[in-house]
Amino acid sequence: MISAIKHQAKELLAELKRVDWPGKPKVLSAAYSVVFVSAFVGLFLWACDKAISWGMAFILPHH
Repeated sequence: MISAIKHQAKELLAELKRVDWPGKPKVLSAAYSVVFVSAFVGLFLWACDKAISWGMAFILPHH
């Protein structure tokens, strides 16, 4: 049991050495893209919500 765990740990470390890790510029670029897209989607959904709320208030006015 212990030898199997050791063997798997060695294989894991060997595999991690073969991974092509991205550099800092690529990681930052991807992070900025995620933040930008998230902000855009959030603003778009907020605008849709406001438009639908306005439309429903126009169609069904409060007394």
